[in-house]
Amino acid sequence: MKSISLSVTALSALVFSSVSLAEIKVVSERNADQDATASFKFKNVPAPSQGDAAAKATFAIVDGKRDENGGELARLYDGRVPREQDAPAQNFFFAQGTDGGRIQVDLGSATTIKQINTYSWHPGTRGPQVYQLYASVGNGQGFRLEPERGTDPETCGWKRIAKVDTRPSEGQGGGQHGVTISDSGGDIGRYRYLLFDISRTEDKDAFGNTFYSEIDVIDLNAPPIAAAMEDTKPVTKSFDTENGKYHFTIDATAAPDLMEWADRELRPVVQEWYPKLVAMLPSDGYSAPTNVTLRFRDDMGGTPASAGGGRINMNAGWFQRNLKGEARGSVVHEMAHVVQNYGRARRTNPNATRTPGWLVEGIPDY
Repeated sequence: MKSISLSVTALSALVFSSVSLAEIKVVSERNADQDATASFKFKNVPAPSQGDAAAKATFAIVDGKRDENGGELARLYDGRVPREQDAPAQNFFFAQGTDGGRIQVDLGSATTIKQINTYSWHPGTRGPQVYQLYASVGNGQGFRLEPERGTDPETCGWKRIAKVDTRPSEGQGGGQHGVTISDSGGDIGRYRYLLFDISRTEDKDAFGNTFYSEIDVIDLNAPPIAAAMEDTKPVTKSFDTENGKYHFTIDATAAPDLMEWADRELRPVVQEWYPKLVAMLPSDGYSAPTNVTLRFRDDMGGTPASAGGGRINMNAGWFQRNLKGEARGSVVHEMAHVVQNYGRARRTNPNATRTPGWLVEGIPDY
């Protein structure tokens, strides 16, 4: 059954000092993890596009720091969207342990804006979007082009357009989030500059900054625009353990030549050892992930493999050199990390202490 959540906010229903916000509409929609695809299709939110006004704009970080594990700012306007739910390099997000930041968008000239659409995708708390949007023509008295945190943009020539918060009342809100901001009168206004004041979704751990996939700005007077491109057609294969309890997907999109080896050599190892690891590492009230993705990547540098949540990342180059050596063993090691899932404790218990590194790595090594 398809799971979609939809939220429509008429800003006139919120208490704001500016009457001019009355006609602004914010529509948000979420595709649950199991229903999300790289096409980013929603019922009431337009799909991401390429060639919109943001594609020609200049993006700048006014406050905050980019997480070096993620993509550059260009990921927000390159007209390309991630093909999967946990793809750091294909999204932009602020550094771990920080409370977001501010991003300024310069459209180059005053533009009559029809819509502003934002998209994000992550299986956990980094999926929802929390931000305030401001806009300016840029020629008012006292205008400040780059107001940092601590400065109210409305005191220096900016106008607040919308307040967005797609977090659910319960749960982490993981999945694919789409937001469209528009005006019932036909256009939001004529502006050159936009300012996104972005907040983290939670502070229970260091990983609360949203994975933003794309920002689109639709010019009212521009011709129709094309849909965003998926990075590459996926090369995947799925299988279950013998009892059907655990489900796995091998993603060899970045290294199609490794799929045959993975299906022949790696698959039986995973089917045998994942249930064993679950049985070896029990905890009261805890169940290990039942859906795990094993993904080959070409952007991992010298790291052979890594794990996070229900995902195992495999360095394609390293695996190609170690197919007859440590390749399969490295996956067993990372499966132990998936079963451990110690990061979950810090999200469910604010008083939980960080698990020592020697223990985290010592158990899989053993």
